[in-house]
Amino acid sequence: MPRSFNTPTVALEIPEHTLVQLDTLVRQGRFATRQAAVVAAVERLYALTPSPLPARQEALTRLCGALHVGTTPRSLQAAEQDRLAWESGQP
Repeated sequence: MPRSFNTPTVALEIPEHTLVQLDTLVRQGRFATRQAAVVAAVERLYALTPSPLPARQEALTRLCGALHVGTTPRSLQAAEQDRLAWESGQP
């Protein structure tokens, strides 16, 4: 990857065997540079790391289901029908 003036520089200490693996990937042509390989690895790791947001949303859904507010699937359907009728101008 060409160096950009906006790209920060990071120095890492990595084990010798990891450096050998990194250089092997570059030598085999799987990545153009060490930087490209490390960037690809971090991006893939980030994509595979689950976000805490879905767990929070699931917890909220369970909590909301625990609160009884008098709604049922049938009452929600009726409310939706009323809304659609009101939006369409039908009495």
